[in-house]
Amino acid sequence: MDLSSLNPLPEWKDRLTNEDEGEAWKWREELECAEAAYNQWREVFGLVLAFTETLPEEEDEVPGTKSMIYQNASIVAPKIISASGDTLYQIKMENAALIRFNCRQLWEQIAFATLSGEADIAYKQPIEESLDKFKKLFRSWVATFRRDDYEDEWGLF
Repeated sequence: MDLSSLNPLPEWKDRLTNEDEGEAWKWREELECAEAAYNQWREVFGLVLAFTETLPEEEDEVPGTKSMIYQNASIVAPKIISASGDTLYQIKMENAALIRFNCRQLWEQIAFATLSGEADIAYKQPIEESLDKFKKLFRSWVATFRRDDYEDEWGLF
């Protein structure tokens, strides 16, 4: 059974159009790595959605574990897309840092949910394995980023 149809994240669309073909060679490798990372994130996202369905409903207006997990998971895919292709290095790095931050926060919330007994620890392992695959692809993708001549006025990247 193909479960990808249950995933609300859209499939990767080729970011290279006919008008880009003259310059496409400059970022083709990066886009291929981004696509691999994005597709792996779709798997992580699907597992995380299934995980959150096992958590108790939140009754308070204050965001709980379930909503925080969902928020962290929802940020990653748009950041991959916006950091891919013909984009400034500082924007790529900023998005990469946000992806890492949200993945760490996501993992901490999942660990907390299992530690506190809100979720079964057996549900945690498939997410961990899928997230480890994502990290490897993420590292390969970030390694394709090339510093440009624009200076980051904040001095971070």
